[in-house]
Amino acid sequence: MSDIVVIGGGVAGGAAAALLARAGQAVTLLEREREPHEKVCGEFVSVEAGRDLVRLGLDPASLGAVPIDRVRIHSGRRSIEAALPFVAHGLGRRVLDEALLETAARAGARIERGVRANGLNGRTNHASVVTSAGELDAGHILLATGKHDLRGLPRPAPQGDGYVGFKMHWRLPHRAAADLGSAVELVLFDIGYAGLQRIDATRANLCLVVRQNALDALGGGWSGVLERLMEEPVLASRLGDAEPLFARPLAIAKLPYGFVHHPGPEDPPEVWRLGDQAAVTASLTGDGIAIALRSAHLAADALLQGATGPCFHRALQSQVGGQVRRAMRLQRLIERPWATSLGMAIGQALPGLLTRAAASTRLPPARAA
Repeated sequence: MSDIVVIGGGVAGGAAAALLARAGQAVTLLEREREPHEKVCGEFVSVEAGRDLVRLGLDPASLGAVPIDRVRIHSGRRSIEAALPFVAHGLGRRVLDEALLETAARAGARIERGVRANGLNGRTNHASVVTSAGELDAGHILLATGKHDLRGLPRPAPQGDGYVGFKMHWRLPHRAAADLGSAVELVLFDIGYAGLQRIDATRANLCLVVRQNALDALGGGWSGVLERLMEEPVLASRLGDAEPLFARPLAIAKLPYGFVHHPGPEDPPEVWRLGDQAAVTASLTGDGIAIALRSAHLAADALLQGATGPCFHRALQSQVGGQVRRAMRLQRLIERPWATSLGMAIGQALPGLLTRAAASTRLPPARAA
């Protein structure tokens, strides 16, 4: 029996496995994909996330990350630009996830690639994970499957029509890359919003969130979405001559934005939720990776201190819940045309407010569980 089984080799899973293995725990991590792969993500490493990576021995700059120190917001032909109150980074998830898995393996964690977790079997004193390679007993199970739910442990279904996320990498022409520079650009339009930033010397990531009903109205596919995106002046300028680097974009539907796990009596006591399985913040604030890393550090500390799963979940809820609520209020606000128009007018007159808004959506300092 492994003391701890981590399901999922993304940011939260890789970081937790590294921290626990480094502390001498017996850790097995299950990753369903055999090879390094891309994931739907804005790929924005905020200042909080950067600090947590450094604690793990990973400097974003050493991984090829691009510093990001400005934010631009575009709506039609109106734009606001302001300095960020910190330096963040753009870094591809394929690179980041692999660096975390390598860190975990060097620390002594057993990494099982190509093994899919299909569900759990409860026991009196422990549980087992039902996998494509058989059952694996565990004292504690860290659920870090990202945006994909494990059978039998679903998150609440999103309210309303829900959202669909898309991600596409592009190779920008030299002029477009220079114009994008060290900024993250947020484009607001009638069907959702998009974020564009560089993630290394030659590539940029476009990640967008579209309402399901708007996607249906565009024909339900990427071609309709891309055609609509190219109606936005800044995206047409940046991407019109750019080279798409995937045969088709990555996509995921039914994003449960605003979800924060509240521990209850129905929770299996051996299951600890990490990352998107614990909380899903609005993408526009760029704190998804930070929440994943915060959950990993908090879970590792709690396990090493002998805390219970419910205690960990309550501590995580108290640390990330405020950020998720603020992010969701902002997302709901920008979906209202009058609010977007008013906000752009105020922002153009007082760009410093954008800097303050960026600071207000950060995670608070970490606290022990």
